[in-house]
Amino acid sequence: MIPSTLRRTVLALAVIAFLISRASAQTDAAFASALQQGAPTAVQFAQVKAKPQKPAPVAPKAPVADDAVWKKVLETVKRDGVYKPGNGPLPSAFTIDDSTGDPKAAHVENSVAVLGMINDDEQFEALGAIFVVKSYTLDPKDGNWRVDQWMFMTDIYGEVGDGGHALVVQTPDGKTVSAVPEKLDPADPKIKAQFDAMLKHWAERTPKGA
Repeated sequence: MIPSTLRRTVLALAVIAFLISRASAQTDAAFASALQQGAPTAVQFAQVKAKPQKPAPVAPKAPVADDAVWKKVLETVKRDGVYKPGNGPLPSAFTIDDSTGDPKAAHVENSVAVLGMINDDEQFEALGAIFVVKSYTLDPKDGNWRVDQWMFMTDIYGEVGDGGHALVVQTPDGKTVSAVPEKLDPADPKIKAQFDAMLKHWAERTPKGA
């Protein structure tokens, strides 16, 4: 087993490397860059430092997946995920990409990646997961896409460690016109609602061939 401190370090590096590896899409690149630089898009769940002579405020609790739902999500990824071996700094991962709706009209793209590494027993050991959802709406005025994009990063137990939300404008050929990150309040209930909706999608995904 990997020590917890080393596990967290490896996961952090793995997430950064994984995000960089998906930077071929300009929207993903801009979003990942903002997260890595600590921009306001990131949902921070760290304890707020106390001022002198004042008690430290209690930090909002990060969203955590229900145990039964999380088990189903991992079963879905194990069942249907495509394995991608690690390469240099890039972690190994099981990934799935889903798209619903008309790709030429309003549609939604969901993706999940369970990141990990091959341990000493030559087994895949999961370290954490990344969930992304993009809702596309076509603007008839200029023909560009309006993309409502969310991303969450979790540990292997389904607890959110970081995340972000941005409104993106893309041309029909996928070039980013603008990307406006939203500064999120960790206590905002829509964060948990969005995370729960993403988990529900993967937990209830119909098996291939069913």
